[in-house]
Amino acid sequence: MKNIVIVSTYPENGSRNIGDQLITNSLAEIIKQHCDAKITTVWRADNWDNVSEPILNADHVFFACLAVRKRMETNIYPYLNNIIDSGVPFSVIAAGTDLPVHRIGGLYSGLSRDTLHLLGRVNNCAKVFTTRGALTQGFCVHAGLDQAKLSGDVAFYDRRFDGLVFTKNREIKKVVISDPHRPALYLSALKVLQKGISELFPSAKITLAQHGVSDCIDEFCSSNDLDCAKIYKDRDGGLNIYDDADLHVGFRVHGHVSALKRRKYSYLLEQDGRGCDYGLTLDRKISIPNYAHSIAALSLKNLARLALRRPLAGGTVSTAPAQQLIALIKKDGNEGFRKFEGLESQLGRFNEHTVHSVIKALSP
Repeated sequence: MKNIVIVSTYPENGSRNIGDQLITNSLAEIIKQHCDAKITTVWRADNWDNVSEPILNADHVFFACLAVRKRMETNIYPYLNNIIDSGVPFSVIAAGTDLPVHRIGGLYSGLSRDTLHLLGRVNNCAKVFTTRGALTQGFCVHAGLDQAKLSGDVAFYDRRFDGLVFTKNREIKKVVISDPHRPALYLSALKVLQKGISELFPSAKITLAQHGVSDCIDEFCSSNDLDCAKIYKDRDGGLNIYDDADLHVGFRVHGHVSALKRRKYSYLLEQDGRGCDYGLTLDRKISIPNYAHSIAALSLKNLARLALRRPLAGGTVSTAPAQQLIALIKKDGNEGFRKFEGLESQLGRFNEHTVHSVIKALSP
């Protein structure tokens, strides 16, 4: 039996973002299917003293979606250099970025020399290094990370849905809307989205799926009489809310992934570089950019409102993308959502690439 450690991005003591748990669970499922393994999961931002024992005794360490961010070496992965220095074999599965796609200027200027140096060490020492989207892969090419290969998101993997295909003309009886990150910024967009979906599908049951902790979303659902499912409270099973959905619309990339892997129609409002990564990678036009203005552009009044988790005065996020998305869904609905037919082939290729990468990482 091999000792395997997964370095997880799931913030158990923070937002409890259920999408991060999905990434970890999907990777663990693949490992178990191809290796007699004891799997230990550790938090990416823990102290080295707390995680050193299982890591130093591991046969292999997997990073479940290495989160490429500013100050990776201090705030995001404070012990990543320790792992590299230890000589324990490790691999990166489905790295992802949150590049500043909303800003004027270039994409690649925000990372420090120390962060780029650390990524260079990862590139040179990892047994396997894959990325989950075209934007992340483009960054890796730009940064000279020549071992990185685009494979798609590991979170698409789930044997329960093997063999399922997208079909056209599905009747829309149940819609799940996923909640936004930074909800105080996006309440106006969420409201437009909810109203548009209600008008498009007046007889459908609409539920908001809360992927992470948010008092702001609680208040929004209560004041708008919107059914709210706190799926983050069941980190291993909460995403099964998409089993019964006919349509997902919203802001969470792993709501998008969870619906698509179940072969349900899905549309995403891209909030940042993470959403953009999927928009550039999937073979269908099923997402619209909905980026927020830079914090520097906010008035003092709106900054104060954000601090108090209140809706912004005037707002800094356009509601036009939500209106565009509604127009796209209406057009696609009139055509029976036929654009989704065949998309399962690309998702299947993602899974094949990911499984192959894990097997390669576990090989002698």
